[in-house]
Amino acid sequence: MKMKLLISVFGKDRPGLVKRISDSVRTQGGNWLESRLSHLGGKFSGLVLAEFEQSNVEQAKSELLQLSDDQLDVLVEASVEPLDGELVKVQLVGNDKTGIVYEIADALNQLNANVEKMDSQIEPAPMSGGELFKAKLLVKLPSGLNFSDVKEKLESLADDLMVDLIID
Repeated sequence: MKMKLLISVFGKDRPGLVKRISDSVRTQGGNWLESRLSHLGGKFSGLVLAEFEQSNVEQAKSELLQLSDDQLDVLVEASVEPLDGELVKVQLVGNDKTGIVYEIADALNQLNANVEKMDSQIEPAPMSGGELFKAKLLVKLPSGLNFSDVKEKLESLADDLMVDLIID
């Protein structure tokens, strides 16, 4: 029987971190299933989902936690099965201003929708000389909520936030 572990890693970015993590998973007989690894603000942040034989889970946890040092924090815990629900993609672009993420997150929270993934950045606005805020979200809808409910809720914010929305 196999068990999935979620490995969270955060610390000062430097060469070799992914190799250290993957070597630890490999030496414990683990299978690297998926990951989200990123460099942001001079730090390394990563989530890795790996699968191990049930009989080796405790040893694998212990080995993975040994990756912790004075510049790297590691957490390891059993994975939880994801919630069922329809996935909706949301993209928004608009002039950067304080509160855009809060307003979108608040609207989605009111609908009890779950943000599964979010990527955002600020870019120079080519024509105005200001800055553009861009975000892509993957949102899981709870049972009973449909695409049109989310579209209506977010479009009601678009004019106030002065953003363009694409919702699929």
